[in-house]
This record gives sequence, C-alpha cells and structure tokens, in this order.
Amino acid sequence: MIGVEDDVLWDAAKYNRRMEEREHICKLEAVVYKYGTHFVFPESMLKMMLPIGSASFVKFAFQSARKHPKECLETRIDIDVRIRNAIEEWKKGKVGYVG
Repeated sequence: MIGVEDDVLWDAAKYNRRMEEREHICKLEAVVYKYGTHFVFPESMLKMMLPIGSASFVKFAFQSARKHPKECLETRIDIDVRIRNAIEEWKKGKVGYVG
C-alpha cells in the first residue's frame, strides 16, 4: 500500500498507517512518502497514461507538485522500483499468504 502526506484529496497516509496495525493473512508493506500528490502513480504508469506533458499536468493540478517537483518525481520513481521488485518476488513465489 502506498500513500503520501501531501495528498489533498484523500488522507492515504492515515489509512496506510491504520492498515499496518491490523492483522493480515498476506504480506503487507505500507509505505508513506512525504511528497507525491494524489497522483501517486509509478512514473512509468504516469508516462503511459499521459505520454506528453505528464509532469506539467501534475504540476498544474497539485500545488505540492509545483512546490516540490523533484521530491514528487523521486517518489514516483521509487514506487516504480518497489512495484517491479514486488512483482518479481511474486513471480518467484516469495510473496503469498502468511500463516
């Protein structure tokens, strides 16, 4: 689960932390970033959805992206890496039910 502190549309950080406190039958990794806006997509996905002007759109739509563009980009890139790694672990059978 991924959330950011600067999400002005949904308090994802709060709910990510709440989910960490609960018991789960599967492996859960909850990550909260300081910056990333509500469009906290992996960078590759954002570029696929908006091949031209993705960075400009995010900056236009969210004040935090205008104030912290470098940090928001770093968040999206890190999410890309985390998701790729999680998929590779899943393919190798390292992720699944706990219990």
